[in-house]
Order: sequence, then C-alpha cells, then structure tokens
Amino acid sequence: MSAHELAVWVLLGLAAVVVVLSGLGLLVAQDSIPRLHYVTPVTSIAAPLTGIAYAVDQGWGISAGLVLAIVGLVAVTGPPLGAAIARAAALNKGKLPGRKSS
Repeated sequence: MSAHELAVWVLLGLAAVVVVLSGLGLLVAQDSIPRLHYVTPVTSIAAPLTGIAYAVDQGWGISAGLVLAIVGLVAVTGPPLGAAIARAAALNKGKLPGRKSS
C-alpha cells in the first residue's frame, strides 16, 4: 500500500468515524432541536474529508475541482442552515420569545 492510498483510506476512515458518531448521537438525542446539532459535523467535517479523499485519489483535475467546490459549499452552508432550522423549530415550539406555539 502506497502513501497515496494510505492517505485516501485515512481520510475516508475519519469521515466514516464522524458519520457513525453523529448517527449514534442522533439515536441518543431526545428532541428534534438537539438532533440537528449532530447533523452539522457530517456537513462540516465528513463531507470535506470525503471530497479531499476523492481529490487525492483521482488527482488534481477538473472533476476534483468540481467535487471540492461542491464540498466547500456544503461545508460553508451546512452549519448556518442547521442553525436556522433549529431556530425555526424552537420558535414553532414556543421555546424562544417572539411567537407562541399553536
């Protein structure tokens, strides 16, 4: 196994560990709002690790650049979207001031 292949496997292994731990957190969380916190590491850590592993495996080219651009967008927009969804859910449940639950 070359260093190139080892780097790809390490990156994919780390991404898999993040996904599994996030999944276990989802199983333990009691409410929808805490569950959203466990989705964020998948978008901000596991997706970039997977994209980098792809780029390392395939070499630097147009396809790797596109994958890295998409992964970058997911990593940048995932956490704010999760926070916005959590805020909307909290407002809907009446846990934040501003709007009462129906």
